[in-house]
Amino acid sequence: MPISISAYNQASLDKTGVRDVAGIVAQTPGLVFQTTSRATNIAIRGISSTAGAATTGIYIDDTPIQIRSLGYGGGNAYPIIFDLDRVEVLRGPQGTLFGAGSEGGTVRFITPKPDMTRQSGYLRSELAFTESGAPSYEAGAALGGPLVADKIAYRASGYYRRNGGYVDRRNFDTKATVSHNDNWDRSYAGRLALAFAPSETLTITPSIFYQNTFSHGSSFYWDSLSDLDAHRYINDQPGAEPSHDEFYLPALNIDYDMGPMRLVANASYFDRSTRNTVDYTTLNQSLFTGISLPSIPGQHAESNYSNTQKNYTGELRLQSNDADARLRWVVGGFWSRNRQTAQQQVADTYFPTYILSTFGAPYTAIFGQSLVDGHLIYDQVTRSVDSQYAIFGEATYRIVEGLSFTAGLRYSHTKFEISALAQGPVVGPKTIDSGVQKENPVTPKFGLNYQFNRNNLVYVTVSKGFRPGGYNPAVGLPCNGNLVSLGLTDRPPLYNSDSVWSYEVGSKNKAFGGKVQLAASAYQVDWNSIQQNVFLNSCGFQFTGNLGSVRSRGFDLDVQVNVTPNLLVSAAVGYTNATFQKTVFGGPSATSAVASAGDAVVAPPWTVALHGEYTRPVLDGHEGYLRLDYNFKSHQAAMTPGLNPANGIADPTIDNVPATHLLSLRTGLRLNGIDVSAFVNNLLDDNAWIARQRDNTRSTLYRSMSNRPRTWGMTASYRF
Repeated sequence: MPISISAYNQASLDKTGVRDVAGIVAQTPGLVFQTTSRATNIAIRGISSTAGAATTGIYIDDTPIQIRSLGYGGGNAYPIIFDLDRVEVLRGPQGTLFGAGSEGGTVRFITPKPDMTRQSGYLRSELAFTESGAPSYEAGAALGGPLVADKIAYRASGYYRRNGGYVDRRNFDTKATVSHNDNWDRSYAGRLALAFAPSETLTITPSIFYQNTFSHGSSFYWDSLSDLDAHRYINDQPGAEPSHDEFYLPALNIDYDMGPMRLVANASYFDRSTRNTVDYTTLNQSLFTGISLPSIPGQHAESNYSNTQKNYTGELRLQSNDADARLRWVVGGFWSRNRQTAQQQVADTYFPTYILSTFGAPYTAIFGQSLVDGHLIYDQVTRSVDSQYAIFGEATYRIVEGLSFTAGLRYSHTKFEISALAQGPVVGPKTIDSGVQKENPVTPKFGLNYQFNRNNLVYVTVSKGFRPGGYNPAVGLPCNGNLVSLGLTDRPPLYNSDSVWSYEVGSKNKAFGGKVQLAASAYQVDWNSIQQNVFLNSCGFQFTGNLGSVRSRGFDLDVQVNVTPNLLVSAAVGYTNATFQKTVFGGPSATSAVASAGDAVVAPPWTVALHGEYTRPVLDGHEGYLRLDYNFKSHQAAMTPGLNPANGIADPTIDNVPATHLLSLRTGLRLNGIDVSAFVNNLLDDNAWIARQRDNTRSTLYRSMSNRPRTWGMTASYRF
């Protein structure tokens, strides 16, 4: 296909031991997984932003599930990696077929369809041990097949996994361990799909997907207390930091084969609820007093976040059925209505005490407001509705044998409605804001490809991506000085859409009878009016503005070589150089830049995934194998102090993200559908930090996160 895409089926993901979306990102060129204490996001080809609407589309089958960054919390949900037909990663903007939210690319998790003709099943279990941590284990089963031959079929699956923790949480005052291996998590999921075929040409498939994940504690540790080489990960946050994420997704798919055409209809409802707690003890005190560590015995403050999504989606498309036709086409319509509610409540009953001891005056005299409900210093709730209507079409015409031209266009009408309430001492009197934003984006795509023969293809594409604008919640009263220095009297209530234009050239080739396979592409992406965060360093708040432009250039390369009948090696290499084109300021009177010309967007320039598998007959002809997997992310150069979305906070002392090297080894035996293997993940025990943050620029306390320490175990699976 004339597109930059990586696709993985369940069997290939099992070979590399992938258990979550981070594992997919690690082996896909051009992708970066961003992690903060409140959210996770995927960035593709340098299109990286934790502000506003998503830059990467996340799909389960035909349902978009990505989330808008609303208020100060929220991150994407990702389906568990079990019983998937395949995962597709489409690099570059997908605005024509996938619309807003696919500005940098799209990741699709595609589930198995019920099979009308044969029974099939998939079982998998695992037991693993992490150095100086708790055991991990999982069990999952999937079954499917016909209930009535050629008329009714089903696919059902269930899965459970518990990942053992390795970070110990202690009591800050006594230093006694409160919770060993505090950062354990568990997840379970289930899916049921039924397919009905009233005739040979019509199939109706209702389905439901349910997933529930829980994390007992944070994986961030205190740098000053931890000794990573000795596998001593220590967190002295006074309070627990649990998180819970649950969703269910009922969907209906109708597929009608009309001979030369195919009609496909999809309708779905995505209902998601997240709750997480972040300990704010050190943040509040350092922010308001300049003292980094708790000063009162038993001191504790916490921020409770909740976020709900209720997304209704419908799509109807008509497409040509003949893959060899001179003209291939698809046209359709799309509708969605996404309701989202985000709330943050910061409880701090010690606030009056440490303000009085620091400033010698009651907090009400300084802030002018009392605690909300006797314990909240900040209470904020934001409700939004994203509505979208779109029509789209794409056609590929074969001009002459081998040479084809593609053109596509999507016209959308988007409407964003917002209402927000904020109150508490740190924001002043209760404020209620509301706003409406409407836009009519047009996202075209053009492509030209030449198929020399069945083994060699070259292509050129030009495409546009888009994401809608949004709203900024109120910022705190201590932010006034920062706002004045920017030439502002308040944060801008609304921010506008941003967009990208992508230019790509690529090649896909097979040689030596298919023993060598190559897919390569080079690109330039121009990103304009970027939605980015402006951090107000003195008060811990932020707002989103349309700030400057970025040019991202790079390439990705996938190579697979059958060196011998028994040895297969592959490499996936990505390079991204995304830099700001002009110096950008957060306001008209700002003296320091949010980003300067030449500053890099936060992303490792190089990502490399190397794989090798050697097989040989053993035990009466059964297949034994030895597999090595290596993932590398390069060092990230220093960045401007004001722009640091990967770490979630503006900080001139957090830069120069180190390189990471993850090496895994797996050896096993495959016989009659059974695969039993032993493995070691992170064999080199790489403990370089992959995320780092501190509460604010007045704090001396740093917290970091590293990859899971060296882990070994056994996996058993069975397919039939």
